[in-house]
Amino acid sequence: MKTEKQWISSEALFSAIEELLSENRKAVFTVTGMSMWPFLCHGRDQVIVEQCDPSSLKKGDIILFQTSSGKYLLHRIIKLRENSFETAGDGNCFRDGWFDRSCLRARVIILIRDGKDIDCRSPRWKVIFQIWMALFPIRKTLLHLLITFSKRKKHENQHPRSV
Repeated sequence: MKTEKQWISSEALFSAIEELLSENRKAVFTVTGMSMWPFLCHGRDQVIVEQCDPSSLKKGDIILFQTSSGKYLLHRIIKLRENSFETAGDGNCFRDGWFDRSCLRARVIILIRDGKDIDCRSPRWKVIFQIWMALFPIRKTLLHLLITFSKRKKHENQHPRSV
């Protein structure tokens, strides 16, 4: 049975997520925006988040946090200090800045793509994420190449050559 997607406001979504997390439950939602591409894609991928202790954060974690302006972001931790963290979207070529650990709302534990779960805590994915973070200085070039390759592949799938 295929589940129908329903789009709701960010305010309603994050209010519901906060309620689930306060009950020590997990929450799942569809990603919006492209700041985490190529690992998470707008409207296609989902994430499962769980409440976590701010002191347990690790470099490389994908977290849901709320900025001082009230905006929710789902980005990766790239640096940690005793009471704060710095994040960046995987598809961004800039850092978001530093945030107090009290801004943390949840940590992503599972990515869901095409009905398949990807455990963010698995050694394989941790290595992939570490490599991607290490490539930050050349990310702009890499993202350009990925976009070009993706467009070319899409074009070839829409217009196969006759043999």
